[in-house]
Amino acid sequence: MSRSYKKHPWAGDNKGKLKKRIANSKVRNYLKNYENTLKFSDFKKVHESWEICDYGWLYTWEQYWEYIVQDCKRFNLPIPDKKQEYRNWFKTYKMK
Repeated sequence: MSRSYKKHPWAGDNKGKLKKRIANSKVRNYLKNYENTLKFSDFKKVHESWEICDYGWLYTWEQYWEYIVQDCKRFNLPIPDKKQEYRNWFKTYKMK
């Protein structure tokens, strides 16, 4: 495995079978209520493939830490350890 790091601190949503199953069930439910039959490729009209998992975040460490502190203040939670949160940020946003 490579020991290099990401050049930009970006993290996105993980793709998985569960999200694909949810999208497929939406298509099947739509087809149950649809009066006419659709062709095989017409499922794209119901649910676009990029809507299953297509978002991400771009946070530097400072922006991430401000976000964590604001959330803790908003929900009246104790502010977590800064070293542990940095490690979480590093693992999620910086490591490959």
